[in-house]
Amino acid sequence: MEDYKIIKILSNNVVLVNHRDINHILLGKGIGFNRKKDDIFESLDNIESKFISLEGLSEKDSNKFMDELNPKIIELVNDILEMAKEKLKKELHPRINAGLIDHIQFSIKRIKDNVKIINPFLEETKLLYPLEYEVAKEAVAILSNALNLEIPESEIGFLTFHICGGLNEASKMEALENTKILNKIIMYAKEKLNLDINPSSFDYNRFLVHLKGVINRVKRNKSIKNNLLTDIKEKNIIEYKIAYDMSKIIENQIGFKVPDDEVGYIAIHLMKLNS
Repeated sequence: MEDYKIIKILSNNVVLVNHRDINHILLGKGIGFNRKKDDIFESLDNIESKFISLEGLSEKDSNKFMDELNPKIIELVNDILEMAKEKLKKELHPRINAGLIDHIQFSIKRIKDNVKIINPFLEETKLLYPLEYEVAKEAVAILSNALNLEIPESEIGFLTFHICGGLNEASKMEALENTKILNKIIMYAKEKLNLDINPSSFDYNRFLVHLKGVINRVKRNKSIKNNLLTDIKEKNIIEYKIAYDMSKIIENQIGFKVPDDEVGYIAIHLMKLNS
């Protein structure tokens, strides 16, 4: 029999349980009503989802997480995960659930405390991960409507990384790393070329997507042959030098050499932005 022992009643609809020495959160209409600690669930027929496994958390972290759980946020995160599953046609990996709840609870507290949430990578995130960003945008709408709270756009960017992490184990950290690198590169290009780049422009969008491709190709030891490389070096010295410097930023961040062919293509994009 699949015994789930109640550790804590969070609300009538949310219960914290232990199953095979791993803590889980269970959701279901009325499942906590008239229950108490140490009760055993003999049937899970009315339970909508086995929501969170806290496997892998230290005892200290697990206890802290459980003490701070907000049942209202848990139910909203469950709604967000269902929405994400529908939009992405794929269920997000449950490993993100604990981190997602923790992040949202902390963000909501900061907003209510009038702490300004700043996201320096918002524009890059929006352009590099458009599908995940749209899901995160809908997630913020769910939270905002349910909590009657104005949530800043910066939070959409942060939630995007959690969505990326739910799609692939390495995606969250890779998305954050890529976004930071590209933000650094763009700032460098703006300074050296004295550019006032419109982040919604087609050329800027195309440049960011290209840079993301450069990073992914370099990591996988792939490259695109550039037949214009010699001409670019000779006729567009300034753009090529800046592109070369940008390639060194990438190399320092990811530890892989950027081929000259890729540097040439970066220079071409700089030429378009600088024209």
